[in-house]
Amino acid sequence: MSHIHRQLLLAIALSLPLSACPSDSATSDTQDTVFAPDTADTADTAPVDTDTRDSGPADFDEDQPPDVDTAPDAAPDTAPDVADTDTTDDTAPDAALEDTDTSDTSSGDTAETDTVQGPVAVSRTHWRVTFEDDFRGPTGKPSDDYCYGELKPQCHIWPGGSFDCDLVGDDRRAPIEPVRDNFIAALKTLLPDRDYAAMSLGEVKALYGQVIRDRLANLDKCNWTLYTMVNWMATDYQGHWSARFDATQVEVDTRGKGTLRLYATRAPMQTNCIFGGAGGDPNCQIHAFAAGALKVGVNYWVDPNPGWPGVYYAPTGGTCPNGGTFTGVNCLVYAFPPNVLEARDVSYWADADPRWPGVYYANRAYACRDNIDYSPDLAFRNLTCPILNGGVMSFPMTNRLWTDPDGVVQPRGVAQRRGRFEAKAKIPKGIGAFPATWLMPIEGGWPYKGGEIDVMEARDAADEVYQTYHNGKCYDPTTKQRIDAEDSADCARKGGATTHLSKGFTTRQRVSDEFWKRDHLYAVEWTETPAGDRLDYFINNLKVGTIQVGTSGTLTEGAPPQLAAYERDNFPTSPFYWILNHSTWVGANNQASFAQQTFAIDYVRNYVACGTDPREYCPQGGRFVEGTGCIGPNGRVSPSPCQPSARPCVNGGELVGGRCKVWDFAPGQIAAAPAYWVDPDPQWPGVYYAKVNGACPYGGEGTVNCQIVGFPEGLVETGVSYLVDKTTSPPGVYYTPDFRD
Repeated sequence: MSHIHRQLLLAIALSLPLSACPSDSATSDTQDTVFAPDTADTADTAPVDTDTRDSGPADFDEDQPPDVDTAPDAAPDTAPDVADTDTTDDTAPDAALEDTDTSDTSSGDTAETDTVQGPVAVSRTHWRVTFEDDFRGPTGKPSDDYCYGELKPQCHIWPGGSFDCDLVGDDRRAPIEPVRDNFIAALKTLLPDRDYAAMSLGEVKALYGQVIRDRLANLDKCNWTLYTMVNWMATDYQGHWSARFDATQVEVDTRGKGTLRLYATRAPMQTNCIFGGAGGDPNCQIHAFAAGALKVGVNYWVDPNPGWPGVYYAPTGGTCPNGGTFTGVNCLVYAFPPNVLEARDVSYWADADPRWPGVYYANRAYACRDNIDYSPDLAFRNLTCPILNGGVMSFPMTNRLWTDPDGVVQPRGVAQRRGRFEAKAKIPKGIGAFPATWLMPIEGGWPYKGGEIDVMEARDAADEVYQTYHNGKCYDPTTKQRIDAEDSADCARKGGATTHLSKGFTTRQRVSDEFWKRDHLYAVEWTETPAGDRLDYFINNLKVGTIQVGTSGTLTEGAPPQLAAYERDNFPTSPFYWILNHSTWVGANNQASFAQQTFAIDYVRNYVACGTDPREYCPQGGRFVEGTGCIGPNGRVSPSPCQPSARPCVNGGELVGGRCKVWDFAPGQIAAAPAYWVDPDPQWPGVYYAKVNGACPYGGEGTVNCQIVGFPEGLVETGVSYLVDKTTSPPGVYYTPDFRD
């Protein structure tokens, strides 16, 4: 992330009422499902890595993005640790993290067995889900009616707070809204064939709002707030910007497995006379009067109110001596048609000079990044960015609150201190692509006590991904000694200089197009150990690297080298929230040919580490057996909400002999002759073979090919290479999990 970006995020945090965010001591007790309690880390039992794949440089500083084609391979001793591959409990489905089976209502599985079970001991860390969004729409929770139905999509812009994305009926909180061309540029990316010239500004805004509400009907709006501002990451860090966030570029698609889609789409706007008209040096003329229509010396004004837009002057004794029509209040010289004048943000005037009589406004050729005016009022302004991006965050907002069934008022958003954070996603590939799933603290100045945890970032070629932790220190530039400071501003007040401390891991693809053609699971486990906090990074549950107290990072150039090690206070103390965004830095030469990109997120989850209390492992009663689950007195086994994180089959199925099995065929369903294949297309997922002389002699049916099995929704995924293996008993459908030999 850029320095400018971090300053914006600090300002975002400062612009929100942090008093509404629970303190760390309070949240661990009362917000267990939102803010995670502090939990001790168990011993790291992952075996030594024998993987020989290429690994990028150990340090990756995003402020200087690497050349993805020339980044050197790391030395062999930096190869990441392999995640635990013990498969004794890998047959449990990924989502089976709490007992939802209500078929057995007997009193057998009760606290009776809890009284005889002592503290739980496990061989490795077990995790319990505290937050999950798989983007499948309403979940059946009491909050669904409000969070999915009643609440409009919420947007955020620094420093304007959170407001309705459609900008309707929310004048108190909404910033000065974008101009007509901003709305139309966004709408044209989805509805290119509409006649926008014939639509009033009100009609354009109404359509914009309806499109957003339709695309986000299945977004949990209590948890996710959308960005609508300049995209701080869409830059070359040399003063050139190319994209802005817009709510139309976010969509929840509930088909199949459910997906949050963040788009990047070309939506160019004119950069001169952006409010319409012609000229521009230095003013733009919105209307030209015929000679003599205006009188020199008369005080004309332009009223942009959409109820009566026009050019006026004050009457004399109820008459209009200088022409025009008496409206009962003023004299109307010219009435503008709808959608010509902007109702807000533009100061129009009428110039009676006979050389150029007309209506004008001062030309302001806002560049892509110039979306904030600091005087006379701090306000959002029109953006002329050529690319639109999608981005969301889970910051705990204090507006649009909802009341739960117990009468407790709940904030919007999700944040958690420590735990496991994971996102399953398919990254885009293309010019300028910069997808990211990352975590930021609800308080604390960047980097210092706030810090930044990048769960996954990637760039244009999509052939490698980056996982990074950022923090910082203050030091005396003369003595080179460290200074205790709260943030960079406090450091400056004490006469110090700030150094940016970062440590990251670069993971390269093992096969062509590995990252962008299929989902991968990106995760970080943030735990507390006796030595201090620790961050373990994973891809598909394969450990990539660790950052902990004593780990050395990369410092800002010129900083004292003795400050390179992370210390205890370089790990934050406040809960972190998610940011999911698709960014695109696209240079001027590539903007005209830019093709839409899609960053597809399958799900995000937060976990806390389970402790030793048997009630945490078996809340419905029963005795916990590692690798099996909760065993009731009648021998019935139910899944435990506490599960190991090692799930090698992140695209579903169970691990069998190094491959993931997603389907068993019934006896006689597979014949020896035909060549079978799997089509994962969500329109017709299943197993097929080619017709023989227009018929299906080996069973099944179809108009083009013969389908012998139609898969349930979400069972198989596009981008994964499935194999129909006839030789196993029983035969089945398999795939080879990524990042495993």
